[in-house]
Amino acid sequence: MIYKSFTSFLFFSIFIFFAFGSSDDRTPEEKCADGTTAFVMSQSFVEKRLRSPSTADFPYTSSEGVRMQYMGECTHKIWAYVDAQNAFGATIRTNYYTELQNKKGTDEWRLIDLKMPE
Repeated sequence: MIYKSFTSFLFFSIFIFFAFGSSDDRTPEEKCADGTTAFVMSQSFVEKRLRSPSTADFPYTSSEGVRMQYMGECTHKIWAYVDAQNAFGATIRTNYYTELQNKKGTDEWRLIDLKMPE
């Protein structure tokens, strides 16, 4: 009986957390200026250009060699790198630059520029 009550309580608590506890109280301006989100989104654009995206290993925002710049108007510039396998299966480091823009306060991102060696 106690087990059943505890299980019900646990499921109810998890439901409440996901339904109400994970809300984002940031303004649309704060959301679009978030550099960490921009950095993660830049990775998805870079992965599309890789020969073996499943092998991609990206650095953290605080890693040496990573630079992020907020330009205003929900636009970000990101300089970073990715370690991934090339056509021969060797893991190589590729530096890249992206410029991307968020549709203010939404989950929509637009790639403005991407530079990385082929």
